[in-house]
Amino acid sequence: MKTSLLKGLGAFAATGTAATGGFVAWKQATKPTDVKSRLVWEGLTVADVNGKGVWGAIYLAKKDVSGFLDFATTKDNKETASTQLKKKCSELFNVSASDEKYEESYEKAKKWCLNPELTTIEIQFEFEDREFASVDDDFKNLFTLYKGTSSFVDVVKTSASGFTAQTALETAKGNVQTWCNSMKSKSPKGDDLKNAISWCTKPESNFKSFMEKKGFRLLADGEWGNHFSSLKSKGGDAGLESDIQSETGNDNDGSKLKSWCDKKKVDSAQIHTLSADLEKIERRRFVRK
Repeated sequence: MKTSLLKGLGAFAATGTAATGGFVAWKQATKPTDVKSRLVWEGLTVADVNGKGVWGAIYLAKKDVSGFLDFATTKDNKETASTQLKKKCSELFNVSASDEKYEESYEKAKKWCLNPELTTIEIQFEFEDREFASVDDDFKNLFTLYKGTSSFVDVVKTSASGFTAQTALETAKGNVQTWCNSMKSKSPKGDDLKNAISWCTKPESNFKSFMEKKGFRLLADGEWGNHFSSLKSKGGDAGLESDIQSETGNDNDGSKLKSWCDKKKVDSAQIHTLSADLEKIERRRFVRK
């Protein structure tokens, strides 16, 4: 009995030794060979050297941290700093474990080259390569597209109490810009993030691109006649015939409707310049894909 027990213990010890040896072998096999593999080995998430938005996000998250200027060479220009960050981090990631500067490179990469914590909406936008509205046409287009949405009007009112769907375009532009700028520093969660994505993302400049993203397409040449007949029979476009009566062509083949629509330049004009006819253009010029 004693002999069997001792044999069993001996076998267990042998098995344990083999398992330990296997673990050591695995550790040796996966031992980091350069800075990047060490960071990954430690469970850290390194910035993607082929990514775009991540470098701007690191810039926004780190630009006020001591030492950033020495590393990125600038803190006043996001594009320049992002380019420098990507270049320097790529170099650091490739430093070999046998290099005399390995530890120094590792510490720098750990400080400046990891995916940043997404603490604000602005940083999250940058990380996702989503562009904030930034120029006058952007804010005019946002107002034109969403002024009929009550929840949009309500959130912009938090920054401009007199804001309404009837606010003059030049004033509304500033109101929307002020509200969007106020969203940048907020935490990226809940309604704040949802609203910023919906109403502060840089919009398409032309209505064709906007509608295509919503799943619509322009009418093809042979579709105008049937589309015109459909609009008339549904009776949902009260001003249709009066709008096209001075156009050249005839009603039956839809050429008058096409002539009216072609003048709206949906593929080139800024959306806000079409504000007065936007709903008509949507009905008359587009169909579901």
